[in-house]
Amino acid sequence: MVRLPVLFLEPPLGAVGFPGGPSFKYLQGGVSGEVASWFETFWKWAGDFESRVLSRLKALYPDVEFTPYYARSIDDLEDALTKETDAVGYVVVDLQGPSGMVQRVLSAGKPVIFIAESLGGGGDYLLYNRLLEQYPVLGIVTRSIDSDEALGLVKYLVALARLRETHAVVISNRDLSNWLSQVSRNTGVRFTLMSGGEFVDKYYSKVTNDEAKPIAEAWVKGASHYPEPDKQWPEVLKSARLYIAVNRLLEDYKANAVTIDCLGLRSASGVVLDAWPCLTWMQLWLDGKYVPMCEADANSLIAALIGKYLLNTAGSATDPVTDELTGEVIYYHCYLPINPKPGIRLRYSIIPSHLGTRYAAVNVEYPVGSDLTAVGIDAVNRVMHIHVSRVTGNELSLPACGTKVIAKANVKALNGKWGAGWHRVPLLGDHRDELRKVARLMGFKVIEEDQ
Repeated sequence: MVRLPVLFLEPPLGAVGFPGGPSFKYLQGGVSGEVASWFETFWKWAGDFESRVLSRLKALYPDVEFTPYYARSIDDLEDALTKETDAVGYVVVDLQGPSGMVQRVLSAGKPVIFIAESLGGGGDYLLYNRLLEQYPVLGIVTRSIDSDEALGLVKYLVALARLRETHAVVISNRDLSNWLSQVSRNTGVRFTLMSGGEFVDKYYSKVTNDEAKPIAEAWVKGASHYPEPDKQWPEVLKSARLYIAVNRLLEDYKANAVTIDCLGLRSASGVVLDAWPCLTWMQLWLDGKYVPMCEADANSLIAALIGKYLLNTAGSATDPVTDELTGEVIYYHCYLPINPKPGIRLRYSIIPSHLGTRYAAVNVEYPVGSDLTAVGIDAVNRVMHIHVSRVTGNELSLPACGTKVIAKANVKALNGKWGAGWHRVPLLGDHRDELRKVARLMGFKVIEEDQ
């Protein structure tokens, strides 16, 4: 379960109550009855905000445990930060926090959602807002600090916490350990690397055709197009066996994400795993329990995890190519999720691909006129590439991969600013702003490659 600390900055001296300035000397010993009364008046005002904020947080994020801390002095703040050194970040509510308190929170170096109440913290917010820009902070100043708009920023911190709770299994015969450790350090995702031979011996080889047959039959029944049953059925059945094997693997390893080096393990020079995972991944997204990714691509897996945790959107890797004469991008791969958002179910076909040399590819038809936000990540160098396109059609053809989503974009800009590898993960909708914000909290540079 995700747990986040909420730090309320509430020193009693400031604009809201007695305008005595942000001094803490009155809190280090006894105070007169009159001063104590001033303090209590302010804390009553602050307490009303605190209860409203906590109540609304629980309503907005029922699966998150929020732990409140009330910093009336710098010592209170130090105690809270000491107790929460392992937190993924902080939700900070500035009810009357002086810049020294804010600077102390920022010095911890963690992602921060910073919400300042206008009358209590708004003046200081104007003064230290440029300071916030130098850190992984999303900030807002408003009198409505318990509003959905203000507290909606907390979803970005929740997404980072869920990344840190993710355990992904990578199945590959390549030594990816150094690369995966760097990706893990910069994203929080934990990886287990398993060889293809071990996976086949322990899991895939143990699944029988009889177990897999009902799953394969359901896939075929749901397909709108299945042109070569005699050639395709053996491959579809292998993909169903792979689906069962992957579920057993992830259950055993208590993992919630997986990526397989499908090309490397079924190369022309030697076959280790004789099943393609395209239909397997389609079903895993439909199940909603695990996040899959193609080609042992941890970068694209991070993009898909962000899509799920932040946007509730399913995505997978594609190989984009451009057509400068038409101004279009062709996002091709051998599948895309057929349930890209809750309540949406797209039509799919099970077809041959790569000029008829593979038989269990998936053609998915994305809705014409919809926006796609394509994300490419270089987690080692902390870079996120983003572009937005608009779907103009879907192509069903034998060359290359089975799915080909066609979309309009600024292709000349893309060709000149491309980076972070070939893969892009298309997420249904225009999510440019949300991705910029989560990248800021992650400390990632954003390159808007269509601008």
